Amino acid sequence: MFGYITPFIPELKVRDKELYQAYYCGLCRALGKYGLGSKLTLTYDATFASVLLAAAVGKEPEFSLRGCPAHPVRGRIPTVTPDDIADYCAAVCVLLAKYKLLDDARDGKPMRKAAIPVLNRGIRRAEKKYPEAALALSDGLDKLGEIESRGECDPDDAPMLFGRLLGSLISAYPDLPDEAKPLLTELGRKLGGYIYIIDAWDDRAEDEKRGSYNIFLRGGFADPEAACKAMLDMYINSAVLAYDLLDVKTGKELLDNIMYMGLAARAAEVLEGKNAPKGSRCEDEAGKEEAE
Repeated sequence: MFGYITPFIPELKVRDKELYQAYYCGLCRALGKYGLGSKLTLTYDATFASVLLAAAVGKEPEFSLRGCPAHPVRGRIPTVTPDDIADYCAAVCVLLAKYKLLDDARDGKPMRKAAIPVLNRGIRRAEKKYPEAALALSDGLDKLGEIESRGECDPDDAPMLFGRLLGSLISAYPDLPDEAKPLLTELGRKLGGYIYIIDAWDDRAEDEKRGSYNIFLRGGFADPEAACKAMLDMYINSAVLAYDLLDVKTGKELLDNIMYMGLAARAAEVLEGKNAPKGSRCEDEAGKEEAE
């Protein structure tokens, strides 16, 4: 369930594209504290969370010029200096990756589970440093697993539960102002529902082949594509309504691009069958092992 909250690049200003890249690289650096293998869990969604939390608390990013071993010919580029927000988002990346890999293993991808030992150091550190987020994640995904294992047909149950989980994770950032928590919780809930729906649609063919749970295979829809589009529109519109009420202190043009254009554009790509990269590095590497 990664990689669906991204900017709409054709309408992104050069400075905002560089800002997004700087946050992405800064989050990658923050992941280094959770072990070298933890960098494989870097996602676009977590990058968005970094920008969003910085905007909610009013923290202007600090930059430094950094090179990247993964892109040696690119040279040194502006990178957001890791701070408490990046550290929290990095911890959530690691924790989410653990449960994502376990879920994939249950869905018939056994090689994904083999990647977990690489993350053990980071997982232990994240659970110790952010116990509230770890508990919310464990409890929420256990309940989600129960719904999926029972094969429940109500198409709203699983997306709403994942939405509550994402809302809890966003609002669990320790330094979040009290006045921002309700709106960020609501925004997280709607984005979580969006992510669950779009991921289910994207994976429906593979889930059918493996016999895995998927709301579009169990929901009894007369027109699954129309139902998917309607649900995505509902979650996107609701997320935008919550975002519009948020006091965005930094990075507003970048966040506006993601919320007003990026969500809808990414949904359209998936509905049209355009398979843009969506996974974390961890998923990509595990996928290569399965292919081999």
